Amino acid sequence: MTHTARASDSRTPAKARTRVLIVTDDVHGAAPLIEELRALSLDVQLKAFDGEKLSDTPVAAPAAIVCYLTDYVESSAAIIRRLRDHYAPREIPVIGRLSRPTDMALPFDSALFAPVHPVQLAQRVFAMIRLGQMEREITRRLETLRDSFGQNVQLRDDDLRDPFRILFVGKADPAYMAVVNALQDKNVDVVAAFTSFSAFDYLHDRTFDAVVMNALTSQEPAMTISETMRRNSRLYHVPTLFLVDNETFTASDRAYASGARDLIDARAPMAEIAGRIMELANYHRLHSRLKSEFAGLGGSACTDPETGVFNAEFLSAHLARVSKDCRARGVPMTVLTMKLHPSSTDRVTADDLRRAFGKAVELMAGLVRMQDIVARIDVDTVIIAFPEEVRASVETILDRMTGLIECAAFDSGDGRPSSLTLDIEAAIVEQEAFENADMLIGSAIRSVERDGVSLERAS
Repeated sequence: MTHTARASDSRTPAKARTRVLIVTDDVHGAAPLIEELRALSLDVQLKAFDGEKLSDTPVAAPAAIVCYLTDYVESSAAIIRRLRDHYAPREIPVIGRLSRPTDMALPFDSALFAPVHPVQLAQRVFAMIRLGQMEREITRRLETLRDSFGQNVQLRDDDLRDPFRILFVGKADPAYMAVVNALQDKNVDVVAAFTSFSAFDYLHDRTFDAVVMNALTSQEPAMTISETMRRNSRLYHVPTLFLVDNETFTASDRAYASGARDLIDARAPMAEIAGRIMELANYHRLHSRLKSEFAGLGGSACTDPETGVFNAEFLSAHLARVSKDCRARGVPMTVLTMKLHPSSTDRVTADDLRRAFGKAVELMAGLVRMQDIVARIDVDTVIIAFPEEVRASVETILDRMTGLIECAAFDSGDGRPSSLTLDIEAAIVEQEAFENADMLIGSAIRSVERDGVSLERAS
């Protein structure tokens, strides 16, 4: 792989860290959690609240805000109002980490109640950041389709109103029955699976918004089911929750390492238990809905017929909107340009080379987020725009792509064994404050120009 970049990009840190602002009325109590979050590659900034005023708020906007409140839970609305005013027009997700429930309407985008595991909080932070980015990008794509291609796309929301579907796995003890009754009172469709075998039968045949597993008397099969789901692409994002006894459950670290999204104390109020399950179920359904809406937007006028990614016409029209929006909101945008080349010296046919390029584009597109914009601008050239990402983060993605492509062997069209392999020449360009989309694309394309084997010269 040849990797080029502008000189100004060389000052970018080797590793990007997601910035999270923690506002707390208990600095001492929050300290262990902050250290754990930093160990999970979060850049944590701390601001204290003394019950009346908030210490100086950072000028640079964070990707998310966490309110760690112990004594002043009822002050959360005033705190959040000040923070939102300070960072306007940025829309920043706010997560509450609260010591206790309250009768007031919670002003958070998501709320967690003590005890809270650091991994659980980190997962919630990343999930809320990702959901916000997806919502903003799909709004921009709909605007581009309307303004540049005359397409008035209406998103379906009928399934969002359907009752949540929850799979409960494990022994049907009194705690299970209490949770089932609480969920059914909220019009939730609960399906029971008493063994891991029946659980996977249900997961194979049906779609669920969340899976709740009884881990009150044993860690199994909850651990195994959660780990297996994380290895399945279709089930990867389905949230798993463990029903536990906080006084006796000692495997929190392992549970979150297995992919658990939440550990729920069976002794908690039923309203809290049902609320936590439904919040994760709602997030997963929204995520799934947006994922399905992203697929195929624009149709043949906007996509490359061979690979299904966007074409150059859509990229040109859409990136102008994304670039302008990111500059207005004061967030980064990074563009990755990749040019594919055959890495072997063996002569190959034009058809074989074209087919290999198309397959490589599909593989690369599968490694990015739904809110990233993948466009094939030439038979051998791909541009991917990453809204709200810095160059260092894109470098990590590029490493995964090159590792995948450079290890792959691409078959010939007639099924004959082939030694055709590809390499990638890449450039990463982070948008400067003065740049518009055309300047950004031009700089990216120039960065990967070189004399090499082109499709037109292959035979």
